[in-house]
Amino acid sequence: MGLRDELTRRGRTLLACLALVGCQGGPATQTCQMVHVTDLKVLRQGRAFFTEIAINGQPAVVQVDTGSSDNLITEDAAHRLGMKVSVSGDVYVEGVGGRQMAGTAQSREVSLGDAHGKQLAFSTIPDRVHHLGADGLLGMNFLYGFDLDLDFWGGHVGLYKTIGGCDSPRAALAQPLYSVDLLPGTGTSPEVMVSINGQSLHAMIDTGADRTTIFRQAARRAGLITGDLADGLKFGGVGLRAVKGERRISAPVVIGDLTISKLPVNVVDQRTLGDVDMLLGFDFVTHVHVWISHSSRTVIMQYPPLPTQSADHAM
Repeated sequence: MGLRDELTRRGRTLLACLALVGCQGGPATQTCQMVHVTDLKVLRQGRAFFTEIAINGQPAVVQVDTGSSDNLITEDAAHRLGMKVSVSGDVYVEGVGGRQMAGTAQSREVSLGDAHGKQLAFSTIPDRVHHLGADGLLGMNFLYGFDLDLDFWGGHVGLYKTIGGCDSPRAALAQPLYSVDLLPGTGTSPEVMVSINGQSLHAMIDTGADRTTIFRQAARRAGLITGDLADGLKFGGVGLRAVKGERRISAPVVIGDLTISKLPVNVVDQRTLGDVDMLLGFDFVTHVHVWISHSSRTVIMQYPPLPTQSADHAM
């Protein structure tokens, strides 16, 4: 589903290193070695982050969305970009607002940053349920293959491939740094444990969520609400319906060894999404510089956030 790294200079270097087992012609060491594959330049629009890619030689604007397990594209955009589209009737995507039947679309060629490859797959959704003002979402069935520098302060997302010795986390971020383990599971979106008012909650780091959100039952367990939610605010996602919500400022949120005070949290009148109690969305990723280390199953957090100094830093 991902890019063919051999089609870029950095990808060719990566494959050569893998073939040599250690880049210097000798055995791999325990020092974490990784190759910077490419950067995706991102632009903030409202409470979301977008990047431009090329599909079949034509530009497309997609939101960077770690909360989406799939790459998504609208049906109109898929046809406009000359993608191979099919609808099976048994594919669904799920999010705030419910489930939506989806099709599939396959590219012939795709470019992301300075990386070029073939056959990136997307799920298609009807335009009427897509509220982003963009062509689609770049989700985890592509992003999961990399260690990710979510440098929204610096205007980019860095993609890295690990070569070896990365059982312990490593990130090109300046101190102070904090960390939390990624939860094991079958999903590809990054999930961690957090604590509010001493209550443990299962949270997803979701760059596609325009607000940090906690679902109704979890909010009650954490003491953020005691009764019904007030009327007036509506929240939506990939589903067809909008759900009632209420804005709150939470008690301190503890994520690993990092404590964040006064993080805006929105309680939505919906049960949990699977095992997930909470979405750490726009409010979180703009307060914290996040490095998702899939190689070591760790999230590294820089707080307060600073831009990565150089995309070509030595690793």
